[in-house]
Amino acid sequence: MNPGHHVESYRLWDIVTQWARETLQHESVIARALAKGVLRDGLRAQSVDPKWANKGTFELRGLPLVGYVAKDGSLPIFIRSSALSHMTEVVEKAATPDPQLLFEEFVTKQDFGTWLQQVGISPPGFWFAIGELQED
Repeated sequence: MNPGHHVESYRLWDIVTQWARETLQHESVIARALAKGVLRDGLRAQSVDPKWANKGTFELRGLPLVGYVAKDGSLPIFIRSSALSHMTEVVEKAATPDPQLLFEEFVTKQDFGTWLQQVGISPPGFWFAIGELQED
C-alpha cells in the first residue's frame, strides 16, 4: 500500500516547496497563490488539527488563534493570528513569504483537492506521485 494513503495532511510550506520544484517557479509565487487561496478562495489551512488535540481541551500553546471564513458557505478554519496576518501581507502588499511564519499551518489532502477543483487548477504531479487525489 502506498504510504501517501495514510497521511491525512501536509504542512503548507511542504506543499509550497514541492509544487515550486515541480513547476520550476519560485517558492514565493506558489506561496502567494496558496495564501490567496486561504484568504479569498476558501482553501482550508489550519494551525490546529482537532485529531491531535486532547478531547475536552483546546491548547493554544501561547499562540493566539483566530477563526476565519474566506467566503460565505465555507467552513471556518482556526489559524494562528500571526500566520493569517502574514498571509494578508503576502497577498495584499507582496511581502516575501516567510517559511518560519507559515511552518505550523497544514492543509488536509481533502481540503487541498476540493480547493483545486473549485478554482480549476490541475492537481500537481507530486500529489499523484504520493497517491493523494487518486482516491476521488
